[in-house]
Order: sequence, then structure tokens, then C-alpha cells
Amino acid sequence: MVMARSHVRVQIAWLALIDLACLMLGSLVGIIGRLGHDATIIYVFEHIDGWMIFFGSVILANYLAGSYRVQYTYSRFNLIVTWLFSLIFAMFILSITSYAWFMVVLGRGVLLISVVVYSIVSLSLKLMVYRAIFRSERFTCRSVIIGCGKNAEFCRRILEKEFVLPAHKAVAFICVLEQQVQLRSGSDFNDGVVIIYASPDKLEEVINSLGVDLIVLALDDMSKAKVLYPQLKHLRFNGLEVLTPLHIAEIYSGMTPLEYVDEDLLMKVSMETNLLSIWRLKRISDIVISLIACVLFAPLCVLIALLMKMLDFRSPVIYSQVREGRFGAPFTIHKFRTMRHGAENDTGPVWSDASDERITWLGRILRKFRVDELPQFFNILRGDMSLVGPRPERTVIIDKIEEDIPYYRERENVMPGLTGWAQVRYHYGSTAEDAKRKLEYDLYYIKHLSLSLDLQIILSTLRIMIFGKERS
Repeated sequence: MVMARSHVRVQIAWLALIDLACLMLGSLVGIIGRLGHDATIIYVFEHIDGWMIFFGSVILANYLAGSYRVQYTYSRFNLIVTWLFSLIFAMFILSITSYAWFMVVLGRGVLLISVVVYSIVSLSLKLMVYRAIFRSERFTCRSVIIGCGKNAEFCRRILEKEFVLPAHKAVAFICVLEQQVQLRSGSDFNDGVVIIYASPDKLEEVINSLGVDLIVLALDDMSKAKVLYPQLKHLRFNGLEVLTPLHIAEIYSGMTPLEYVDEDLLMKVSMETNLLSIWRLKRISDIVISLIACVLFAPLCVLIALLMKMLDFRSPVIYSQVREGRFGAPFTIHKFRTMRHGAENDTGPVWSDASDERITWLGRILRKFRVDELPQFFNILRGDMSLVGPRPERTVIIDKIEEDIPYYRERENVMPGLTGWAQVRYHYGSTAEDAKRKLEYDLYYIKHLSLSLDLQIILSTLRIMIFGKERS
């Protein structure tokens, strides 16, 4: 699993420790503010189980929501949503614990002050200081890239993106020469990053002299990397992480580029997927969330239906269409109609883009906030779809896409979703190139499928529904 990489664990540990410090400060202020200095030590020890549950619940919720992973986007709203989710989760756990133990594990007054102080300090740090801290020299991840071609430039470009936290800096490119040579450095390359020429037997010596935290193996011809493995093995077991361009793309961009995908990788993903172990939990959560959503969104659905009938009484409110589900099985999907009735009678099945003239003005609003998909909660309850997964598509569209994009039907190995990683990470697409980019996000989702990733997608979807787009 990419997110378990050792250099990523340092990030997780620091962010969790910062959160823990904020929680401890909040609890200290809460106890002193409510009970005074003299009762502090006694209250802490008498309620140590409650504090452990509270602290653990907040940190676990933040971890599940993705707050402690390597950051490659920045969203203030996402920080606030994650903070709110962590507190709701912690209060839920504390309530269950209090009910099960027949006692209040933490006093309401102390807990309220603690939550308020923790929230102010934690959010202030994350909104105003967080980026400055993790872009400072102290937390910069020094990286060396083995290679001088297209793959090397690709990896540097991703590593040094503005919103990657902690900040990464490529300190050198190493061009590996087949013959024995004296170590020598060349001219600056791409904004002052030095090129070092070295033979395979000098690789370990060169890298150790650079004082780096991360090694990126990015040769354009990866078959030539075999001669480097003995040296890389020593470096790896000495504590340096070694990543490939595929790892770099997945960790720092959340996608699996098609140029690094082959049959062997797909077979490995199929054999190692987490889907089997979480399928039942995923299905239970789909049913529970869908039932809650049907109740919560019922008034909005009625309002949408009334508006549509007022605008065009004779046209249907719901648009139904046959799409391919898991393993290509056909099913009928339902959504609020966003185009003129009979819009495809002349054009046939075609992609729709944001400027499509067939879309009604109300349809544009529904699409912008993704509420045209609300009827699909009934598809989820029926078992045709999941809450999170690749978006289902029509057979005729899939057949066209497959001619240009390999492995497109790999998406059908998991249940299609109401929302998905591609939907929250990539804009609304209407071209073959868009379909390719979305497939790369879908492949990442399939490879790293987990309830934690599902939760991150759901939180991002809520942001889109509120603002109508990804917003910082």
C-alpha cells in the first residue's frame, strides 16, 4: 500500500503529534477553566480512560479522513469538514462508551471547553501556520533522482508541486554511465539541479554523499535498472526509501498513469486488492448512508420535481438509461433529467460537455451541484451501485473508448459508484483524453481501495455539492 511507505510515516507521525499536542492543550485549559488548578492532576487520572478515548477517536478520525497523508492539494473547506467529522466521530464514540459503562467518561463542561480550545488552536495552525511549517527547510524532503530523461523530469515536476506537503526538493539528477568513470558534475539542469555522472559501482557512494531522504529510480529504460539493484538494496536497508515513477504519481498525485500500467501490474492488483475483506462493510455502509440520504434529501427531490414540471409539464422528471455495472452486467440507472426530453433522438449516444446546448438552465444547476444524481440512491439500495466507485457508462460509449484506451474495462471489476475518486479529482470530461485521465484515477482507486479512501471521497463530494466545484 503506497500510503504505508516509510518516508510517509514521518509525515503521519508529525501531524498526529501536533494534533495530540493541541488536544492536550485543550484538555488542560478545559480542566483548569472548569475546576481550577488544584483539581487538574486528580481529574486527569480519574478520567484517564475518557481522555484516551477522546484523543484516540479524534486522531483516528483525522487519519481515516486523510488529514495525515502527504498533501498534494490544499483546501480550507476540506480542513474544516475534516475537523467537524473528527469531532462528531469522537462525540459518537464517547456517547457509546458512556452508555456502555453506565457513567459519563468526561464531564460536559470540561469537554466543551476542551473541544473549543482544541478547535481554535488546531484550525489556526492548519489554516495559517501548517503550510509554512511543512515547507520550511526543517521538513523539506531532500530527493535524488536516478535518471536524466523524460521519467526523471516527470518525477521532479510532481515532487516539487506547490501544494505537496511536506515540501520536496530534488537536489541532483544522477546519470548512470555503463563504463567506469571518475565522478564528475555537469552543468545545471532545470533550475539549478545539478547533474552527476556516475558508473553503477559508484552509485551508493554518490547518494550517501548527498544526504538525501528519498531516492527516485526514474530511468527511461527501467530494464537497465537491474545492474543498480545491489547498490539500491544496501541503501534501502540503510533506511532510504526507493520509489519508481509509478509510486511517485500515486503518492503525490493520487493517480496511476497508464504508461506505467501493464498486464503484470493489473494481475498483481487483482490478487492483492482489499475489496474482499471490506466488501461486507462497504455494502452495509452503502445501505445505511443511502437510507439516511433518502430521508434527508426527500424535500429537495420533491422541490426539484415540482420545478421541472412547472417548466415542462409533459416531460418526465426522471431520466433512465441502461449502463454497464460490475463485470459488464447491464442495469438501469436513474437521475433527474437535465437535458431536453428526447435530446439524443438526432445525435444518438454522445458525450455531453459543460456547454452542451441540449442541457436546460435548471439542468446546469443540478449538474453543477451534482444533485441530478440523487435518484441513484435507489440504485444503491437495490445493489446495482455502491456509494463510491467508478462511474458507470453506456456500452456503446465503452466500446468506442476501448478502441483508444487500453484496460478501460478494468473499472468494471468493482461496483460502479454514485461518486468516485475520478469525479472529485478531475473536472467534468467530454473527450477521449478526459476519459483516459479519469481512468488513471479509477485505477488508483481500485488499487488502493479502502474505507478510508471512500470517506475522503465522500467528504470531497460534500464540498462539491456545497460550492458546486472544488474550492480552497
